[in-house]
Amino acid sequence: MFTGTQRTRSLRTLTFGSTGEDVKHLQRQLNVFRFGPLVVDGIFGVATEEAVKKFQKSSGLTVDGIVGSQTWARLEWLD
Repeated sequence: MFTGTQRTRSLRTLTFGSTGEDVKHLQRQLNVFRFGPLVVDGIFGVATEEAVKKFQKSSGLTVDGIVGSQTWARLEWLD
């Protein structure tokens, strides 16, 4: 059974301005859970930040727009 812990450890903290494959993964996850629609371009911009904040609020997490270990864990747990 996957608990999300192992995978989450390998994901870095993402903030506005971050770029890369992990941002694409984040954008895909947010689209799957209907917090988009986001363009999956690997750029953590305004739309991605707003989607993260909506996800955090709906998940009972601190709403800061930063994708740290708690936000990753919740995203991966729902996957």
